Amino acid sequence: MTSAEVEPTKKNKTVPEPASAFSSLPDEIIENILSRVSRWKYPSLSLVSKRFHTLLSSMEIYKTRSQIGADETCIYVLLMLPDHPCVRWFSLRTKPNNQNRTKRRGKIRFKRDSNEFSVVPVPSSSTDSFPELCSIETVGSDIYIIGGPYNEPSSSVRIFDCRSHTWRDGPNMTAARKHAHTVLLDEKIYVMGGCDIDVYYANWIEVFDTNSQSWTAFPGPTVDELCNHLRKRHYYIVNVFEGKIYLVLTHDKEYTYELKDGTWKLVKEISSFISDDFVEAWCEIGKVICCCTDSGDLMWSASEIEGRVWKEIKGLKKLQEHPTRGLKTGYGFALLYCGGKLLLLWYSRSSSMIKRGDVILYAKISLESRRNGREVWGNVECVDVLTFPVESYFCIDCVAASV
Repeated sequence: MTSAEVEPTKKNKTVPEPASAFSSLPDEIIENILSRVSRWKYPSLSLVSKRFHTLLSSMEIYKTRSQIGADETCIYVLLMLPDHPCVRWFSLRTKPNNQNRTKRRGKIRFKRDSNEFSVVPVPSSSTDSFPELCSIETVGSDIYIIGGPYNEPSSSVRIFDCRSHTWRDGPNMTAARKHAHTVLLDEKIYVMGGCDIDVYYANWIEVFDTNSQSWTAFPGPTVDELCNHLRKRHYYIVNVFEGKIYLVLTHDKEYTYELKDGTWKLVKEISSFISDDFVEAWCEIGKVICCCTDSGDLMWSASEIEGRVWKEIKGLKKLQEHPTRGLKTGYGFALLYCGGKLLLLWYSRSSSMIKRGDVILYAKISLESRRNGREVWGNVECVDVLTFPVESYFCIDCVAASV
């Protein structure tokens, strides 16, 4: 063979690239690594490869996240829109270390949020399930929508899975209810009222065991005075505190429901609320319950022998009196506890419809116990604005889940 003669090369032969160290790892190890990444990154990571997509689409990764303590709090804001038949859902995602914030004109009395929220619409196909705001409880990564809204009694239970943004049906209640009161205790959802107490006395209270996915019915209260009040459908408040269910009649008596024997006990002749305000939002933090009244007062309560005493959260006067960002009558409120802080949302509801220019404000508030637990002080860490891609809305609700 002469030097001019060259052995013909094989055409279209692809030389395989050596496998990377990461891709050669077992699925269990890759899953453990991905479970430590924020779930907000999952849509982008799913595009990397079919293998990533399969691992991130599996519910097993969420079990791993829970086992290693990598759960994140997912916050959803629910809006009623005038041109939309169902409640619209929006998730709030944190923008980390946002240092390039536009400065407000004039004097700034509160810091803006360095980790501001990004408002992300949840696809309508995932949330077209109920026409109005109903009774809501959260258990882990599941959000339970129980019964119907104000004018549409229903026995249905719908469950929204925050991991996959999908719905499933839960077992129906034995009674059709509208805007019933719900509380969560030991992974059981207690549902009270929302129905005629005379017609549904035998199952005025229903308890849903989230583990067995089954309902148990309990009769209404045996206290005549309490029954008479409930027959008149007066406003009342139900919440849980230190293993007991409390029912507070507006500006009147307070009762507890004893779970062991199903009896009611009068604990206060006169409610300890210090004003004539209705309670807008509740939030339980360990052994303390916080609430916000419709005039913007933030209160806290702890257990006492004679019942609970409600006191003002101190240190928030600056927030309440701010001329443009303050809490005042005519505003609606939502309250959550997440990330070790109170998240307070408020919006003007002075008219029947809130327009685009009427923004939703939020504040992050850290709490501190003082004087051996006799006082609770709040520190406003930041105040900022949430902007939603809608023209107008009627009202809002807010819910958080662990994912």
